[in-house]
Amino acid sequence: MSVNGWRYYNHAAIPLSLPHETPDTTPIENGNIWNLKGGGTPWLARWTTEFDCGHETNWWYVIKDVPFEISSLKSERRYKITKGMKYFDVRKIDPKEYKEELYNVSMEAYKTYPKKYRPSIEHDSFISSVSTWKYIVYGAFYRENDTFCGYVLLDIKDNYIDLTTVKVNPDYEKLQINAAIVYQILSDYEQFLSSGGYICDGSRNISHETAYQDYLEKYFNFRKAYCQLHIEYNPKIKWIIKIVYLFRKLLLKFDHNRYIHQMNSVLKMEELVRSQNE
Repeated sequence: MSVNGWRYYNHAAIPLSLPHETPDTTPIENGNIWNLKGGGTPWLARWTTEFDCGHETNWWYVIKDVPFEISSLKSERRYKITKGMKYFDVRKIDPKEYKEELYNVSMEAYKTYPKKYRPSIEHDSFISSVSTWKYIVYGAFYRENDTFCGYVLLDIKDNYIDLTTVKVNPDYEKLQINAAIVYQILSDYEQFLSSGGYICDGSRNISHETAYQDYLEKYFNFRKAYCQLHIEYNPKIKWIIKIVYLFRKLLLKFDHNRYIHQMNSVLKMEELVRSQNE
């Protein structure tokens, strides 16, 4: 549930505005941000400004804002993309017709996640939620037997496309399923990119151990759009952060614990904010 353009997500209040938009910070200034409903009380409010500022900072979004030219890649990378297109048919689907397949792919993907941030997904809850999705959904099908083995959710708003979720069955990764998915999306939205739109894979990732954003930069010429990160803490825990921050290096030794991992993610952001303000 949102309050004046903000919503609760994973212990934080985050703006509903797009990355290139400056959020309204009035709820932070008047304290209403700490009364968000639907999920819990935020530990902090997190937002960014100065999107794509033109110089390096320690926070960024990974975006694609020009059409993809496969000819610009080295031959080895071109080969992997064409291999993926050879083995997989990637197309738009009606998610309500593939509820079980979507669930099964998600579960296979989550098996590879470290336990410290592996989500717990209930079958019936997931199946029920699919009917409420307002995303554009692509499915990836193994051409040999039309097996459903991956999907992506796109959230499209005017000149912005968010790669909200990408999940694949790990058994098919060596056949370059990820390459097939991204290539098809960039092909389908070539005109969108030519007209000033951009595709975003989210901000700098400090919580998950993934190289996916590096992969997008390396194989599909995504780039970093640098910006400024801002954090404001809930007054009830602000003093705790100040104390715990002193022990952040020690806490890293216990990062395998789910709750300490969450705290370490907050402390990493705090460290980044402090360094950019020095």
